[in-house]
Amino acid sequence: MAITQTSLGNFLVTRTGATSASVLTATCTHEGCTVANFSGSQFVCPCHGSTYSTSGSVVQGPANRPLQSFAAQVSGDVLTFTA
Repeated sequence: MAITQTSLGNFLVTRTGATSASVLTATCTHEGCTVANFSGSQFVCPCHGSTYSTSGSVVQGPANRPLQSFAAQVSGDVLTFTA
């Protein structure tokens, strides 16, 4: 699990297989804070404690919508995704 910063914004990345990864927006759906913390296998918003699974679904509110996900592919050490 990692957070990455790009010219398009911040993204949460989880390697899910040899050639696959989960890429999510790092913007909490509750009030727009940047989700930048991990707890076990979940992403945690530091502002109000919303937690999300590695697929972006809400595990615990106050957020009530999942994080936006993006198609991703891994080739060697290179992650490519379309935002």
